[in-house]
Amino acid sequence: MLPAEALAFDKPGGTSITRATSPIHPALARLARAAEHQDFAELEETLHVALRQPSWLRPEHRVGDPNGYMRHLLYIDPKDAFVITAITWLPGHVSPIHGHQVWCLYGVVEGDLTEEQFDAALKLEKKVVYRPGELARADLDQQGVHRVSNRGISRVVSLHLYGVSADRLTTGINRLVN
Repeated sequence: MLPAEALAFDKPGGTSITRATSPIHPALARLARAAEHQDFAELEETLHVALRQPSWLRPEHRVGDPNGYMRHLLYIDPKDAFVITAITWLPGHVSPIHGHQVWCLYGVVEGDLTEEQFDAALKLEKKVVYRPGELARADLDQQGVHRVSNRGISRVVSLHLYGVSADRLTTGINRLVN
């Protein structure tokens, strides 16, 4: 697996993104192989392991941005079919209500992350608090609409896989819903 290149930039709306400068951590290699083959059952299993055994999580992945959640790019697929990111949520951070333009799986590494799930009419269907080691609802068919937030008093780190190329990371994931 190829290393990610160094890069840092801001996303419109106040969120920041950083790109890792080292090869994929061995603890994430199996996860990347499952994503490469789009084996979603294996992806869920290996994501669960990565969440419960976060030896890959470095201090810089815990750095947040007071203006909005911060993405740390951990791995870029050499074929540009997916990325693996850690997202740091400081207390009070809230995503807009959105769906996804690509497949997405994520779970919580540290802290408690709140997800509000909406129907097509934007009526709240369900509110879930995910704890460390827990997987969120997968959005493999780009039909889900949700809002994610840190409603607590301490930092949250989540691990995300997106079926998107690195050059579309800031524009090709979220489908904002008004």
